[in-house]
Amino acid sequence: MNLSKKKFKITDWHGNEHYLTAKQLYNRVLSDSKSNYNWIASATELVRVCNEPGFLGSYGREIKVMILNCFANLELNKEYPSRGLSSDKAAVYSCYFSLSNKHENAKQAKEKYLKAIISSVLKYSDGEMRFPLHSGKTYYNLCKDWEKKMFEKYSTENFSDFEKLKSTLRDDFDKTIKEAEKAGAFAEDDAKRREEMKRFWSSLNIGDI
Repeated sequence: MNLSKKKFKITDWHGNEHYLTAKQLYNRVLSDSKSNYNWIASATELVRVCNEPGFLGSYGREIKVMILNCFANLELNKEYPSRGLSSDKAAVYSCYFSLSNKHENAKQAKEKYLKAIISSVLKYSDGEMRFPLHSGKTYYNLCKDWEKKMFEKYSTENFSDFEKLKSTLRDDFDKTIKEAEKAGAFAEDDAKRREEMKRFWSSLNIGDI
């Protein structure tokens, strides 16, 4: 059988079944990937189809690359609701671990996703926007240095569990901040910020009502 003509069943978000060749599904996902939302089907369903016997590997790889790029963007936009299945995380993780770095676009997608995972630790805490206790150049530079250090470490270190990695990253960042606080690294910037806020409130000159 000509595999390029073999059709695969894919079930969309509304429960409708579509029968598409690997190329047709690739073209559909390519079109959908212009947005991070409203794709034809869940990541779980797309990965399931890509892993079916007979699905042309090159198209499967490209679809998985698009999935990783999409979820890297979503990772840093958690404040905006998006449709998904509880199994999508595992599907996305499987894309990361199954893609080979020998393909440049796959390597770039994996790096983008890993960076997003690391950056999300700085942006969110327990799924909510993080409101840092410090501000200023010292805190900003510390965060950037920490991101770079973590990426350099985990882009070359083998790991197999993203949920465990996230927990490790959160613990490491919290430890880094506490150590910096103990060393007084933020004292000058914090004092400057307090003074700026004091001047701001004074400038409002709010009288008695």
